[in-house]
Amino acid sequence: MAKAAAATAEATATASREVGPPMLIVGLGFASAVASLALVVTDALALHVAGYLVGSVVPILVVGLARRIDLDRRRSPYYQPNGLFRMGLLALAVAAVVAAALHVWPIATELAS
Repeated sequence: MAKAAAATAEATATASREVGPPMLIVGLGFASAVASLALVVTDALALHVAGYLVGSVVPILVVGLARRIDLDRRRSPYYQPNGLFRMGLLALAVAAVVAAALHVWPIATELAS
């Protein structure tokens, strides 16, 4: 009985120490890209510049930060990989490029006229 309790306590302690990729940070990057897409329909130059910064610069910084945090976490013996992490980073990078394109075109058009 004591061995079973000790094994359960050890398994619980190990589970509480498990670390994985920083998925919350990637989610915040997606929130930034989605917020930027809401600004695409505006006609104000300032809002397009803000949308460009929020939708392309911030997500790319988030990709770099998430990869750095993941690298640090991978050194832990309790690291649990998540297959969605790399796909999430790729999708976030694509969303950032799309957001940049949707904001840069109106900015360039306004500056050219």
